[in-house]
Amino acid sequence: MSISPYQYQLLTQSFSTLQPNFHCFCISLKTQLNRYEMQLLLPQNNEQLLCVEHRVSQFIQEALYLLPQQEQLTGFVRLHACQLSSLNPNERDISVLCNAMISTLQLHLGAQFTLALRNAWRKALHIFANIIKSVLFGSNNVVSLAHFKTHKQQRTSTLR
Repeated sequence: MSISPYQYQLLTQSFSTLQPNFHCFCISLKTQLNRYEMQLLLPQNNEQLLCVEHRVSQFIQEALYLLPQQEQLTGFVRLHACQLSSLNPNERDISVLCNAMISTLQLHLGAQFTLALRNAWRKALHIFANIIKSVLFGSNNVVSLAHFKTHKQQRTSTLR
């Protein structure tokens, strides 16, 4: 899955819009995440949030920059895997985080959060989530054709 140049432009422009007030974005994101039961270790108070938000901003900015070169993006995530693992996420937490990001982006970007921008962020977060899940958990959303056929045959024979 790749991102179009137009989507890439939308992503980088919208993130640039968020950066001057990134602290408020992080507080809103944390509020969204607090609605869910998660294994992910989140900062407990605003002081802890202040300590990590600069690193989060840099991580997102670098990840967006590398998004068109997914091999390099994967290497970047591998480089930060230890830090990501220290947050103790599970695979579900990654999905929850991506959905919370979409809600928070919509809240902070308001009318700028068009359907095209929403689709660009959904695609980018889907790519990020797949890479993070692959690096941290060894999971893969690609199913070989042989495995698919075998699984389909097994389901068909049990339904008979």
